[in-house]
Amino acid sequence: MQSALDQFRISIGRVRDLIELHNSVQSQAAVTNDISDMLRAALVLAVSALDYYVHEVVTLGILEIHRGQRPEPSPSANTTQSAFSRFQVSLGGARQDRLTSLDIATWIEDEIQQFYGYEFLQQSYKVSDLIPSISNSIVNRLNNTSWLESEIRERLGYQTFQQADKIADAVRYISDKKLWNEVAVLMPQTAANSSHINAQSNLRVAKIAQGIKQELTSIVDRRNKIAHEADINPAFGIAERWNIDDILVGDAVDFIEILVESIHIVINA
Repeated sequence: MQSALDQFRISIGRVRDLIELHNSVQSQAAVTNDISDMLRAALVLAVSALDYYVHEVVTLGILEIHRGQRPEPSPSANTTQSAFSRFQVSLGGARQDRLTSLDIATWIEDEIQQFYGYEFLQQSYKVSDLIPSISNSIVNRLNNTSWLESEIRERLGYQTFQQADKIADAVRYISDKKLWNEVAVLMPQTAANSSHINAQSNLRVAKIAQGIKQELTSIVDRRNKIAHEADINPAFGIAERWNIDDILVGDAVDFIEILVESIHIVINA
């Protein structure tokens, strides 16, 4: 799942490059055009990087659980199965595994012949001698999850993971941690700096978590204004947009970066 975090860091690097480009152009005295849309683009891209990270880390996590490389999360309260166990795939996608199970003897014979040759099967062996060969074939089969990956990506592809509740729902497929409470322990200073929380009070974990979620909601709401409303402020005249500057966007990018790094620590702890 490290590749999901690596890709996020690359994406956030692109966002910071765009902000830096804006600031560089803005500093030139000859510039007369409004170039604030570069900052709007940077904010949208930052939220997109978060969204993509969640999609990718959950997809990779489900595949790791399926292969036995990661423990399956425990069922949540009032359920008998984990979110992972309840993840739905089509019968068409699972068709090849079903056919293999129905004729397991032929499959094992074909696998052994493919790896060891026809002559290998013409000799007599003890069952104990064949166990390593059979075990290797089964492991290789479990690791061949291209059909499952396609199913996961299709199933998650139409969903967005930007709002806190949606992110938590997605993470439950691969982790039974209480995501936002765990994240709050890792980034309390970020939450304390939020306008939603008094930094001087004795913050409980739940209140810190709430502040983090509210801060994320605020960033995503602004992203939605840009992406779906052209960032137009209807209270003013035609084509008047909501104010934006490099400090606002920079703070949002910093928050998203710390948030994703914290989420990654939590789900891998």
